[in-house]
Amino acid sequence: MIKYALAALAALIIILVVIYTVGYYRATKLPDNRPAVFILQNKNPEKKVVVCIGDSITHGRVSCNYVDILSEKMEGDGFIFVNAGINSELAWNALQRVDEVIRCDPDYITILIGSNDANGSLRDSTARHQMKEMKLPQYPDREWFRKNLSSLCDILRTKTKARIALLSLPPIGEDNNHEAFRRTGEYSAIIKEIAAGKNVSYIPLHENMRTYLADKTCSPPSPYDQHEMMMYKAIFMNTIMGTSFNDISTTNGFSLMTDYLHLNCKGATMTADLIENFLLQK
Repeated sequence: MIKYALAALAALIIILVVIYTVGYYRATKLPDNRPAVFILQNKNPEKKVVVCIGDSITHGRVSCNYVDILSEKMEGDGFIFVNAGINSELAWNALQRVDEVIRCDPDYITILIGSNDANGSLRDSTARHQMKEMKLPQYPDREWFRKNLSSLCDILRTKTKARIALLSLPPIGEDNNHEAFRRTGEYSAIIKEIAAGKNVSYIPLHENMRTYLADKTCSPPSPYDQHEMMMYKAIFMNTIMGTSFNDISTTNGFSLMTDYLHLNCKGATMTADLIENFLLQK
């Protein structure tokens, strides 16, 4: 009897390890159209190169992929898209990767970064986790975010010919009275100030989402303080169970988000539409 119980336990452990491994791989696999791959390809001189810098919202494995939406929509308009998004990154992390963006010789650059900076500023436990996992040299705060995003803009303006656009942040959650939602508004104001000061374009994603959500009801099954558990559940549902981002969003009571931090396909399409407008401006 004990032998069978141990065998069953061992089988269960193996199954859980396999599920974790598959889920982790699917959630963290780098984009196929990432800078390191694009750099090795022969550039088509008839195509305008667009590099999209960002975190998991841009990476598009645990959030509906707005870069892929853009690529599908604008395939016939003479653009090629490079996905420079990496899960969990803050503005400082994106700054460390700037050289690979420059090597892509982009015509356009969009930057959607800061959700993790804003999130880290809300809870000491989140900030400490970010410092360890993302190897940050200091505690994340808004002035450090401003410094890093400003430096990123300065380098890209100096070392590329690209037209640059900064996007304001999607909200954290959809309750505009919640501290997390308001914090993304505060960080978006910093982004807007930097865009004006650096003479680069500004794409009001936060403002558009806030307007869209004004008459929507948000009813998530758990509060923001438990957002990590909701995020991991959403990742499991998508990567292992194959549940769509939109269905996860509906289950969690959101209109644009899947959890408190990531976008469903409505939110991703809204992001893609705003970037498309920027790219088609004369």
